Parts: sequence; C-alpha cells; structure tokens
Amino acid sequence: MDLALWALAFTVLDWPERWKAEAWTALQAGAEPTLTAAQAQALARLAADLPRRRQEAFDRGARLLLPGDPGVDTLQAPLPYPVALWVRGTLPPEGRRIAIVGSRVASRRGRERTRAWAKALTEAGVAVISGLARGIDGAAHAGALEAGPTWGVLGSGLDHPYPPEHAPLMDRMVAAGGGVITPFPPEAPPRKWHFPRRNWLLAAWSDGVLVTEARLRSGSLITARLALDLGKELWVVPGSEGPDALLEEGAAHVCQGPGDVLAVLRDLPR
Repeated sequence: MDLALWALAFTVLDWPERWKAEAWTALQAGAEPTLTAAQAQALARLAADLPRRRQEAFDRGARLLLPGDPGVDTLQAPLPYPVALWVRGTLPPEGRRIAIVGSRVASRRGRERTRAWAKALTEAGVAVISGLARGIDGAAHAGALEAGPTWGVLGSGLDHPYPPEHAPLMDRMVAAGGGVITPFPPEAPPRKWHFPRRNWLLAAWSDGVLVTEARLRSGSLITARLALDLGKELWVVPGSEGPDALLEEGAAHVCQGPGDVLAVLRDLPR
C-alpha cells in the first residue's frame, strides 16, 4: 500500500470526491479499494511517472511532497484524503496559524487594515497564510512580509501563477523563508472549481480564519464556512456584507484588531 502514490492519484486523476474519501478510509483500515480496470491502469501509469513528476518539480525550484515526506503528514491529518503538494520554499510551520481572506475587489481601507493586522500577527509569532488572490489576500501577504515570512496556497499550478501580477510577490515570499504551495500539478491553469480546494486547505491548515472584508457572494465566505465545519475559529470585521451576514448567524467572533485574534488563540489548546 503506497500511500504516497495514492495521494498523487487523488490529486491528479479525475476520480469522484466521495469515492476518494471512501478509498482513503479503506486504505487506512488496511484494505485495498476496489478499482475498475481503467482506474487500475491509470494508477499503474502514475506509479511509473512518479520519478518524472518529482524531477518536474525540482526543475521549477520546487518539491513534490507526498505522505511520508518531512512535515507533510501533520498537514494531511485534517483532510478527508491526502493530496500531493507542489511547494516552492517551505511549508507552514508548527504553531499558531491564521488564514486571512477577503474580497478581491477590496476597499483601500480594507487593504490597509489587512496589511497592518497581518504585520502585527506575524510580529506576535502567528503564521499568516492566505490564497494569493488580488485584494485582501495580497494585502495580507504584503503586511506579513514586513515582519517575517508568510505562506500562500495557489488555485493553479506553478507554471500558471495566478494572478500573474503576483509572481514577484510569490518570489518575495519564498525569499523571506515562507512558501508558495499548490495542490495542483504544474501544468494546471486556474479554474473556477480549483479555488474551493484551495480554500479547503486554508481552513484545514489554520487555527482559524479572519475575514477582513467580503461581499455576500464571495469565496471568502466559503473558506469561513469550511473553517466552521472543521471546528476552527472564525473572526470577522463588521462593516461589509459577508462579515455582517456571518455575525447575524452568530457564527463568528467580532474582530476590531489583531488583539482580538490573539486573545482567542491564547486560550486554544495546543
């Protein structure tokens, strides 16, 4: 039972989500999932292709990390099934981590607030992760970089950094000791259905999610709800549609500054 190969298969092969979760449950119980002939052939081709995939990552200044590789298993633990990770730089460290997310079309005030708070949280020893998108995500990464490293999760492969204008930001993140991580192979372009998987990782890898500004129909709210489903903390800044809706539901902490985040994090069990 090669768990590393299965993680790569779950990532790059077009198998149903529910089937992947059920297959992983079977593998953990020591059983081999029942495969169709086509699935078995695809898995065999993938096994033969694994050395090329690792070299492909190396050629891009990255690593292909699979279960069993250093630092990977703790990040895979909260997921319903493991995934392959292409990583430039480092993985998010052990310790407190917070995902800061929000609107791509953010106000100047929202961006400035996010940048200042990300810097303060990084100074306090909290690892800031975000999704490398325009607007709030970019401001979170930029603010964290003023105080230390930060980590971003892409919704595309390394050959298609998205948005393309954030390629220099990604280089700075790697140079500062942080990382750019993606669960998509290098050739994968940004697709609409990729971003929920990106959001899933942000929620799973953080102690909680902070939404600083968002519209009502926003991918940030997907990340927020995923965090709640996973039993994580959720903070929102009042004053925009998405956070106000979450507050009306009674689902989130009101956040007026980074101190509100740190106060909750201090009381969480390690």
